[in-house]
Amino acid sequence: MIKIIGCPAPNPRKISIFMEEAGEPYEYDSKDVFANDQKKPDYLKINPNGRFPAIIDDDPIGGGEPMTIWESGAILTYLAEKYGKFLPTDPRSRYDTFQWLYWQVSHAPYWGNAHLYRVYIPGPREFEIQRFTNESARLYRLLDQQFSAHEWVAADQYTIADMALFPWIEYHEMHGQDLEDFPNVKAWFERMHARPGVAAGRMVPAGVYEYTYQSPEMDAVAKLIEDRFKDPAYALKAEPVQEVDLSLSTDI
Repeated sequence: MIKIIGCPAPNPRKISIFMEEAGEPYEYDSKDVFANDQKKPDYLKINPNGRFPAIIDDDPIGGGEPMTIWESGAILTYLAEKYGKFLPTDPRSRYDTFQWLYWQVSHAPYWGNAHLYRVYIPGPREFEIQRFTNESARLYRLLDQQFSAHEWVAADQYTIADMALFPWIEYHEMHGQDLEDFPNVKAWFERMHARPGVAAGRMVPAGVYEYTYQSPEMDAVAKLIEDRFKDPAYALKAEPVQEVDLSLSTDI
């Protein structure tokens, strides 16, 4: 049995989506990031980085004692190899999957910072909001280009790379992006939504913006998000794409 330790956020949802898609049993230990559960000593013994998710596998690959794994990309790779699903075996397709998986993992902080500065940081900080909104738009444009020629993001098949992307694209409003501007991303997003495993996994332990399941404090969070979406100081749009001349001056 796989035990997932997570919270209602994009990275933990990757793992519940995988388990639902794979049709494998799992347990879910839901934590509260607003109570700093990720920084408590018992959890830091599991993940010294103090972030969700982590998993504990009591029947690990290779046998032996239960195995603990943290970092969502590593967890998805481990589960794909354990169950033999959603990760191609031929080298070209396998590494195509890895490059898009690692692209998502490494670029998620741009999206995360976009919704941090657009929603949670007290007082509007125009430079940071504009910077991360612009970079988010660049990433959406890249995805839109990829999906213009491919049904799935990697290897011309459904993989863990799609699972890694979906929970973050669910937060496109927080990133300051409208999926109507990225029709190929929107079409892929709708394909993902139509998958029963994705539909089930994205709701564990709660769906996006569904904060009230834990405590009254979550009502305040939901109200804050609603207000920030309407506040022009926070709801900045991405700037038009500008060409940057990187050539060196002959005077240098």
